[in-house]
Amino acid sequence: MNLELWEEEFDDYFKGQVDLEMLEKIQQELKVDLPESYINLMAKRNGFYLKKKYFLTATPNSWANNSVYVDFLYGIGEEPGLLDNIYLRKEWGIRSKKLLIISADPPMFICLDYRKRKNPSVIFIDVEQNQEIKLANDFQEFISGLVDYIEDVELDPYDLELSEQEIKDYYVKIDEVIQKGKPGEIDRFFTKILSTNNELIRYMVEKMRQHEKPKVHFNLLLFLLCCAEGENKGIIEDAYLLEVLNELSQSKNRDVRDFSLYSLKELHKRLNI
Repeated sequence: MNLELWEEEFDDYFKGQVDLEMLEKIQQELKVDLPESYINLMAKRNGFYLKKKYFLTATPNSWANNSVYVDFLYGIGEEPGLLDNIYLRKEWGIRSKKLLIISADPPMFICLDYRKRKNPSVIFIDVEQNQEIKLANDFQEFISGLVDYIEDVELDPYDLELSEQEIKDYYVKIDEVIQKGKPGEIDRFFTKILSTNNELIRYMVEKMRQHEKPKVHFNLLLFLLCCAEGENKGIIEDAYLLEVLNELSQSKNRDVRDFSLYSLKELHKRLNI
């Protein structure tokens, strides 16, 4: 089957013909067995820019509301190739060696996910947003799902409405995560809350504001800076935002204090005060 995934001319990602010795070396260094479907594809073209660069997803992300973008596939090799995993995972804080990056547009990555089984699924991760989306059950399904273009769609706000019980459950979960969660867990859950409703977002902002750990305050400021610059209109009122930033600007933690002062400067600029 001709998938028409690449252009005729070779590009920077092409690593030459797949060599059995190189294949074994890569698998030993990365401590994985590459999927047969991936090896077979690389035997036809070992690394390339994609002609079909979009994969449909039902989960909104930093790229689009209904798709992710995949520019290329790493070949069996290095610079650029699969061995780039070694420095990319270290540089971007991807701790699990069972996540194998096959395409990278930092902070977003397409990975083979070996965490649950030997035949890996394919996932999208956004390191900065702490977001993970499963794209396909295996590599072949992923390749078959790539298309030339997907038009972004606007989300219908009515599709995002939560039931009263769902809202109650979220309140309980927020309290639980704030009390027991580590800063990273709190930040990841806050990312999830950002896709719910303004009422829950405001509640969690207040809970994070009251938290004792500076790291939680710093993570909160990533959101508050966007508000100060004029994004997220209607979620946080400017008067409340000013109050929180003024409070955090008195923090004993230097990073929190400096970040707060910068956010205040941006807010003052927008409000002309």
